[in-house]
Amino acid sequence: MTAVLTIWAACLPARAAGCEDLQQTIEARIRANGVEHFTVTVVDAAASAPGKEVGTCEQKRRKLMYVRGDVAASVAPAPASVPAAASTPTRAAPAVITECADGRVITQGTCKK
Repeated sequence: MTAVLTIWAACLPARAAGCEDLQQTIEARIRANGVEHFTVTVVDAAASAPGKEVGTCEQKRRKLMYVRGDVAASVAPAPASVPAAASTPTRAAPAVITECADGRVITQGTCKK
């Protein structure tokens, strides 16, 4: 039993690093698209967080949320005097990146073969 717990505990940092690696990959892709001011955060899958989901990790137990621009500005409501149609158009967020249980990382489709 102790050996099983030791092996399991040794795998935990690898999973955490997987989310961090995926976060860095997503951030690099966003920067490559010319976006300078943004945040990508890792949150629990069930958590409510501002932004758009752009990836999952730890077998979909955590998700990566993308917010373009200043985080405080994205959470605050828009001024009532500015109509929604008058807002500045933005580029589409990158595709959702998913880490499959078998270690593959995909941007389209599902992990099922």
